[in-house]
Amino acid sequence: MDKLNISEANDVYQFVERLKVACRKHNALRLFKELDDALCLGSSGLEILGAIRQAILKNRGEAERLLCEGGKEEIDGVVAFVDRAFGR
Repeated sequence: MDKLNISEANDVYQFVERLKVACRKHNALRLFKELDDALCLGSSGLEILGAIRQAILKNRGEAERLLCEGGKEEIDGVVAFVDRAFGR
C-alpha cells in the first residue's frame, strides 16, 4: 500500500496500526488510547471508521508530528476515504 493512497478500509486500519506504533515509541498514550478505543467502538465498519476519523482530527497536530514527513498528506488521505465512505 502506498502511504498516500488510502483506497480501502484495510488501508485505514494499517495506518492506525502504524500510528499506534509511533504513539508507543514516543509515549503519546492519550492518542494511542483514543485510537485503540476507536477500533473497538461500534458494531459496524462505518462506525469504527468514523471513530478513527474523529480521533485523528481531534489529535491532528500530534498525529502529524508522530508521522513526520508525509504525515499531513497521509492523514488527509484517511479523512478523505472515510468521508467518501460516509457519502460526504
